[in-house]
Amino acid sequence: MTGTRTPHPLAHDALICVDAPGMAICPLDGQLRGRGVQGLFHDGRRLLARSLVTIGGSEPEPLSSHVVGSGAARFLAMHRFVADPTPDPVLVVDRTRQADGRERVVVRNTATRPVRVPVELTLGTDLAPLSELRNGRRGPDLPARVCPGGLSWTSSDGWGVRAVAAPAPETALAASGLLRWDITLEPATSWTVELRVTGEPGGVRAAPSAGVSAGLPGIPAPRAPLGPPPWSEARVRCDDFRVAAWVRQSLMDLRGLLIADPEHRTVPMPAAGAPWQLTPTGRDSLWTARMLLPLGTRLAAGTLRMLGDRQGSRADPATGEAPGRIPHSLGPGGRTPRYDCVGTTALYVTLLGEARRWGLSDSETEPLLPHLDRALGHVAATMDADPDGIVRLGPGGPAPCELQGQMYEAASHAAVLLRERDPESAEAWEARAHKLASAFRERFRTEDGAGVFYAAALNAAGRPVSVPNSAMGQLPGTGILDEDGCADVARRLLSPDLNCGWGLRGVGSRTHGYHPLAVRGGVVRAHETCVAVAGLAVSGQAEAAYELLSGLLEAAPYFGYRMPEMHAGEQRVPGHAPVAHPLACRPLARSAAAVLPALVALAGVRPEAPEARVVVRPPVAPAFGELELADLRIAGEPFTVRVNRQGQAVVEEAPEGFQLAE
Repeated sequence: MTGTRTPHPLAHDALICVDAPGMAICPLDGQLRGRGVQGLFHDGRRLLARSLVTIGGSEPEPLSSHVVGSGAARFLAMHRFVADPTPDPVLVVDRTRQADGRERVVVRNTATRPVRVPVELTLGTDLAPLSELRNGRRGPDLPARVCPGGLSWTSSDGWGVRAVAAPAPETALAASGLLRWDITLEPATSWTVELRVTGEPGGVRAAPSAGVSAGLPGIPAPRAPLGPPPWSEARVRCDDFRVAAWVRQSLMDLRGLLIADPEHRTVPMPAAGAPWQLTPTGRDSLWTARMLLPLGTRLAAGTLRMLGDRQGSRADPATGEAPGRIPHSLGPGGRTPRYDCVGTTALYVTLLGEARRWGLSDSETEPLLPHLDRALGHVAATMDADPDGIVRLGPGGPAPCELQGQMYEAASHAAVLLRERDPESAEAWEARAHKLASAFRERFRTEDGAGVFYAAALNAAGRPVSVPNSAMGQLPGTGILDEDGCADVARRLLSPDLNCGWGLRGVGSRTHGYHPLAVRGGVVRAHETCVAVAGLAVSGQAEAAYELLSGLLEAAPYFGYRMPEMHAGEQRVPGHAPVAHPLACRPLARSAAAVLPALVALAGVRPEAPEARVVVRPPVAPAFGELELADLRIAGEPFTVRVNRQGQAVVEEAPEGFQLAE
């Protein structure tokens, strides 16, 4: 793509609407000017870069803006005339833009006299790929052509887009991309125009009719599923209203991120995040499916099938492919998949083990067993390469602490999954897990002036990298730590250098080179803090879990309960707001899903579906008042639990035939 080159564009202060594969990135006044990554997108292509409303030759004055659900944004503005005797607005402009390409502009006359005024809509596009915009490259606007009801554009690589208005404009000028209406409004009346933007590779088809109907002509069948999402619509009630607001926004965002894999049309899953990763990835899909298991196993089953079908079958250093390895990126659009480290394969094993606990049926599990066996072969070879079972990122690479926890957890699930099929192999996996845990507790445990903690990694020489870090928050709940180790982690995570009051910093604030906006250091990642909350809750450290969750709850309202991928690790101070990282995805599937397992763990719910049993044992009285989790799913059946202010659990709905244990 030719054109100007600028730094990576920012979107931290934009309103991002997602209805995958559609997306709209809007400034707060709603006026698209083609700056940075502003625009309307479909499948990674900017269909519309400019969309400016003017009334009487001037832009309306913005009043308010907010995201509606996940896939739309509403903008309110006013227009005043110079000769008006009062400062009250004569015209109010109510504008709604949807991620699927629809836009509605309503002009209302609030005065006591008739108003005649021209309304103009200026449109333009460069049809730029988002990947190019992300790299700071932008081409020139494309020349427009007048078409019935609006304008159209075509790029040199064959993409076409059409913007059609209803009612049709009285004037359409291709040279300036202008659509114009001369309207007359009586007092207390309104005028509405609806714009429909459609596009596809190879040009656009016939224009839609003037009556704007459902569906997007010109765009291929949407890759987002048209039916309900592959999880139950859980209802959360809590004395602290922020808890329910966070869950509600999270489920809406996850629904907006849903995309169907072209090779598995019945397997919808959330894209990693918007705006930068509006496509599923292996690791994000595994984490998101695992976090949503309390809402059913359908998403997990689809994710396991989809990734299993892309499992590595040969050694290829160029892509990282190895027999049994699970891919990290899925290679949409014919691109070659990329394969991550063994950690993604370990997460695959763990997801299958956890899904069985939540009720994945035998009939759904059976086709996955060949994938499981191949994945276990890869995990076993990696663990057995080191005398202690310590796992590294490649030969001679570092050994991150969280990777050891993931490997231990996978080995433990492997032992359970193989117990009936192959008892001898199950014992071998138990031995691997025990050896890794022993080595980990000995080699990663370290301390400084603030106390005991677990090193971020072992370096190539096998020495601990003694940097306090949030990654150790992923260890409780995996089983790799004993009771004392979990207590040590809880104490250190709550120390002021890691707990900033808005969540966990990536590294301690006293670390050399620390900066609160450093992507690989100082930022807070909401999903990482939630993983720590869930792990601490199930390992006897519930008070620490509640304290960390309270920090995220303090931050959530500032982000409209749409937690960004990462925010600055600045210390929380009264009167100050948390700052989203300028390059963060918002929403991010993992950040949206992560609150649910944290709440389930604090409610003390642990199903064992193969044994038809559910343990409900809240670790402590809820710090935020009474908590109710309704319409969860265990073995496909509804499950509702309420934890009162004294910490007593009341199961109000459970699968028939299941034993409840406290």
